Amino acid sequence: MNPTVSYKDQSTLTSDHNWKGDYQIWLPLLLASWALAIVFQDRFVSDWDGFDYAAYAIANVPTALGLGRALFLAYNHLIWEMAHRWLDLPPEQSYLVLRYGVIVMSGPAIVGVYALYKELTASRLAACCGTLMVVFSPLFIIYSGRGMSEIPGFLMLGWSLWWMIRSLRLNQTGGYFAAVALFGLSANLREFAPFYLPIVPLAAIIYGISWKRWLPATIFAVLAMLAGAVFWSLYGPEYYIPAVRNWLQLSALESEKNPVTLGNLRFMVEYGFRCSAAAFVIAPFALIEGCRQFLKNSPLRVLFLLGFLGLTADLALSRTHYLSYSPRYLLTGLIGLAAISGWFLAELITRYRGWKAAVPAAIAIGLTVANLITFYPYFHKDVLAAQVAREYLAKITDLPDEAVFIVGAHTPLVNFYCKSGARKFWKVIPAGAGWPDDKLDQVIDAYLAEGIPVYVDFDENLWNPGSINSREAAGLQMIKRVYQLDLVRSPSLYRISRPG
Repeated sequence: MNPTVSYKDQSTLTSDHNWKGDYQIWLPLLLASWALAIVFQDRFVSDWDGFDYAAYAIANVPTALGLGRALFLAYNHLIWEMAHRWLDLPPEQSYLVLRYGVIVMSGPAIVGVYALYKELTASRLAACCGTLMVVFSPLFIIYSGRGMSEIPGFLMLGWSLWWMIRSLRLNQTGGYFAAVALFGLSANLREFAPFYLPIVPLAAIIYGISWKRWLPATIFAVLAMLAGAVFWSLYGPEYYIPAVRNWLQLSALESEKNPVTLGNLRFMVEYGFRCSAAAFVIAPFALIEGCRQFLKNSPLRVLFLLGFLGLTADLALSRTHYLSYSPRYLLTGLIGLAAISGWFLAELITRYRGWKAAVPAAIAIGLTVANLITFYPYFHKDVLAAQVAREYLAKITDLPDEAVFIVGAHTPLVNFYCKSGARKFWKVIPAGAGWPDDKLDQVIDAYLAEGIPVYVDFDENLWNPGSINSREAAGLQMIKRVYQLDLVRSPSLYRISRPG
């Protein structure tokens, strides 16, 4: 397959990498992304990390996750301060700051993806096909309307890659280093960039750049990635370092509980399809053809490199226990896989004539439609979960300002109200790694001795349904056996007290 022929058939020169004049393409894509984000936006907070992000943004502290996501939380803190002071937004609604910010960013993120793909392929059709795979990715749609870090990460990664590759093509050293800095800093929004780090030196080598430029640029990118973590280690060590240490310990425990097995490949296949069925199905063929172009020293070598790094990113994540929690982790590889899959789809469309040209397009459209239809039940499940969380919050908001809760899956909800300042003196006895096991009665007694009320919710849906032999199940049975329980909210929320 000769990409040059198909591009000429599109009356597009291989040197035409400009995206700005293609507003008839990227403007509808931008508007479509905004519309989908608004329609499918979160009804409350479906991802528990969203509660933590909102609380951290209010407190102006980093998360212990990843590299700290300092840039993501810093700009959200500034927006929160403005919304709180000028619009009287209460702490318990701080999650709206993050959500609406992400919705706004979703459109420019899509334009950045189109600009990147046009730079890589010099083809309107290839750039459009790849960008459509991102626009209609169910996971991209869902997270375009949630107060999470994925879409801001996409925004900065896409534009920095576009600037980097454009600067290399035009031999602009200053632009290359500036783009590399933004590329590295994007890891402080979401840790996509580390998976694509090899593109910094390898793309430069492909464009004939001396090691005297790409080596310091690569070091510069790594330092930029670590900037947030280094900043908080120096200026907030009393908070950040213990938090990271605790996160690493909890991660080790979770790894033991959820060991990586061949079953993770099932997650990769299932979640890869959920992320983008079209990219998932087309990518293997696209990578094979891209490899042929790479070996022929084609101008598409950087495109193949980006697609290959997208694949290796997903493969790397499949070897961690995090993938079992959520399909959103495979958004990491999407920007690379959609790029090369969109190019290959465009190649197939332009290779054939007449009705045959419509076949690959019809297959891609059919996969996308099936993708969206099959994903809807998962979206609906999240809507119900958000509704349940909102209803649960209404059930406990009139309880004392100082209280302790044993509420299983709703632990992040209570933590959010505490950390955001809405209920500063609420505490939790957490499920999972922080569960005190045979010391549970001692923890409860210590709070009761201080006169702090302790509440427990026996709703089985909050405690790993079906796991009757779990650590938490033994503790709940002990509470029923040892303590006096007074019903507070029907049917399952009780206040704990000592008998007599």
